[in-house]
Amino acid sequence: MSSSYLERLERTARAHQDWRTKECLNLIPSENRGSAQMRSMFLSDLGNRYTAPDRFYRGTKFADELVSITEELARKVFNARYADVRPLSGHTADMAVLLSLTEAGDRVLSVDPANGGYPGITHLGIGSILKLKNEYFAYDDEAVNIDARGSEPLMAGPKVVFFGSSYIPFPHPARALSSMADGVCVYDASHVLGLVAGGEFQDPLREGCSLMVGSTHKSFPGPQGGIILSNDAEVFARVSGKIFPGIVDNIHLDRVAALAVALVEMMQFGKPYAQAVVKNSRALARALADEGIKVRGASQGYSSSHQVLLDYDQARLKPLSVRLEQANIIVDEAGRVGTAEVTRMGYGPGEMETVAELMAMVILGKKAPDLVQKKVRTLVKQFQQPRFVLSSPPRLTE
Repeated sequence: MSSSYLERLERTARAHQDWRTKECLNLIPSENRGSAQMRSMFLSDLGNRYTAPDRFYRGTKFADELVSITEELARKVFNARYADVRPLSGHTADMAVLLSLTEAGDRVLSVDPANGGYPGITHLGIGSILKLKNEYFAYDDEAVNIDARGSEPLMAGPKVVFFGSSYIPFPHPARALSSMADGVCVYDASHVLGLVAGGEFQDPLREGCSLMVGSTHKSFPGPQGGIILSNDAEVFARVSGKIFPGIVDNIHLDRVAALAVALVEMMQFGKPYAQAVVKNSRALARALADEGIKVRGASQGYSSSHQVLLDYDQARLKPLSVRLEQANIIVDEAGRVGTAEVTRMGYGPGEMETVAELMAMVILGKKAPDLVQKKVRTLVKQFQQPRFVLSSPPRLTE
């Protein structure tokens, strides 16, 4: 009986691996391709071990040093005085912020989920659980961004102001608005963390934000996890102090080690990687528009991030995502198209024109998805070696 389950598990895992890495055009902006060097850390003994700041567990001298090294790397990559790599996700980091800096009834300002804001911190998520009063920036649909002038009257009063969102093709006006805020300004860089690391998007910690939090696996090509960064000693201490034991107990040491590898990769290759991502987004958006597909943000140059946003209503986007999946083109139901992973795999602006052509065949009904799928497989087979990675992997598992 147990052997049949193992066979099924191995067969299913292998099918997923082969399909998503060898046959699919992965364009979900929330995902990326970790290097073999990074993934090797998950094969080590670290995945079986605990550590804790109160020294409850023994045998942690090397594990504790590893955490220290990772946080030192994070401080250097993001030019921050303080870093905490214990959060298990960007959502966990957001939770730490709100649990530390707010009380029931406090006002919190962010981007409305209706405008692409992250629902996890709003009345749809943590905001409701903590009984917060969620308020939302004025928004400019044409610019696909916060309306800075319209939001000025909203800056007085909220205990926490969140910049950053799930739909973020352009930098948010953090510098213009943060000086007007009564509360703590936080930048949720979950989507754009890799671009910030490469100096290609914006620099929240020098634009008035006391904290930058985020996921480490979207435009940042690390393991699934979270991070908190700051130059504000008092605010950082309040938030970091809540992590253990209230929010995270076991910090998953193998994940921390994998994050360290990704941070080293970004130290070496962050700038050219981020530049290539943005260049690909703009090329893809222009090519899609040339194919007759509606893309948001045309007046702003379509994108300055890893995201290209299709301009169709939700009723059409969901079935389009299904048809694209039938052609092995993987996007989400919101019409966000991401270039981070394909950039990691070596695609350039020329390939973005090919990608746009393939997407147009499906979206505009020019060809059946199964016929497009064959073309997708042919393209994907040409790009199987990640770029912007270390030339020799760490030998942790030997």
